[in-house]
Amino acid sequence: MIPRGYFYVISCACSFGLITTLAKISFNEGATPQTVVFFRILSTSILMGLWSFWTGRKTQSGKKSKEQVPSRLPVTVTIVVTGICISVMSLGYLGSVKYIPVSLSVLLFFTFPFWVLIINYIIDREIPKLHKLFAFIVAFFGLALSLGPTWEVLDLLGIVLVLCGSVASAGYIVAGSKAVQMIATPVLLFYSNTLAVFLVGAVMFYTETFSISHTILGWTGIGAVCLLFTIGQFFLFTGTKHTGSAQASLILNVEPLISIVAAIILLGERLAIAQSIGVAVVITALFLAGDNPKRLFLRQKRLTEK
Repeated sequence: MIPRGYFYVISCACSFGLITTLAKISFNEGATPQTVVFFRILSTSILMGLWSFWTGRKTQSGKKSKEQVPSRLPVTVTIVVTGICISVMSLGYLGSVKYIPVSLSVLLFFTFPFWVLIINYIIDREIPKLHKLFAFIVAFFGLALSLGPTWEVLDLLGIVLVLCGSVASAGYIVAGSKAVQMIATPVLLFYSNTLAVFLVGAVMFYTETFSISHTILGWTGIGAVCLLFTIGQFFLFTGTKHTGSAQASLILNVEPLISIVAAIILLGERLAIAQSIGVAVVITALFLAGDNPKRLFLRQKRLTEK
């Protein structure tokens, strides 16, 4: 049986992985990437706000997991950092594809697990175990094989944008995982995404990049992206309460693999031999980084009994 935390994070990776392919529907029908980002953040803010209001959840009174220790950061700081990171992550990642190939952008963006390790060390002096660090490196090379990035077109601005998005993604995961130790996940997502709505909206206003689709098909794509983004965020921070931010970031390497599979099924693309090897390498890395199965089972049993 898959441990609960792993199940949640894998579900998040599946949700985020499908967004890449489904977003193309909206792009093809006239919507800009910035507009899709704005709507998906806005939808999360509204849905999580309604959920928080309906349930009246303000604090996290649930169970503690292995890495749930008192945070050194105030809850307001973690919420603000999470909101800022959502904006920078989305705009940096999407903005980079104007200057560098998509495959290179995805590969550089998925350096964020390494940034998570660095941030955790700076904040908590948390040193990763050797086998987990090795697994991070193996997973990265597996992604390089799977994505087959083009290195011929290297634009410094594109590289800076995607790396900013990658660091912001790491900050988003670390800050959010600390926030849900103190407040309920829907409350975190409401406040952080509401802040991100204003930040992304301001960027679109000054850059004049707001452009919506005018077809039913385009709006269907936007709606699907919004729903998947909301579900993915909820699963991510629900999962980090059980796995911790570092382990969750490694599991999220499944996301581009889901995108590849979705492209094969929905767009008719084919998987090359190198990509198949890369997929196998990433999956192997996830197993290498896993904890002892017996310990995982006992931990899950303790969490259930509490």
